[in-house]
Amino acid sequence: MFPIQANKGFTLIELVVVIVILGILAVSAAPKFIDLSTDARVSVLKSISGSLQSIVSMVHIKAIIQNTPNTGPDSSRVINTNLGPIDTWYKYPESEAEQGDKLGIFQLLDIDAEGIVIFGQTGPNQCNSNKIGWNEQTCFIEYKEACSETEPAKITVILTDC
Repeated sequence: MFPIQANKGFTLIELVVVIVILGILAVSAAPKFIDLSTDARVSVLKSISGSLQSIVSMVHIKAIIQNTPNTGPDSSRVINTNLGPIDTWYKYPESEAEQGDKLGIFQLLDIDAEGIVIFGQTGPNQCNSNKIGWNEQTCFIEYKEACSETEPAKITVILTDC
């Protein structure tokens, strides 16, 4: 009556070979998708860097407009903002505030990133730097105060081994 037809489909061996190949592809591609923490950290540091650039520019412009002295007593180098008083040095924000209620550069940021640390002030007196990031040596942003009228504040981003 009806002719016998051969089964059409995959054999067990073909199915196993396909599964093994998919497994190998998944294992080789997984590290790229699993290591999202590095991308997230890099993204956060780039965002902080952009915010720092904006803050430094705005404080510097306001200090120029108010004719704030470059050096001298801390009380004469303060810029008042809606965030609070900001210590300046050569008309740029200081890396760390030197008086009680004054704000340093990183206190101006609203940072809510897990594991991020402010590493503290380093450098010679009156030409300090301060770092923020996950690792003080390899994954951070460094803000270096202005050291003179011809050497403005500098922001350096290091993104190795984040």
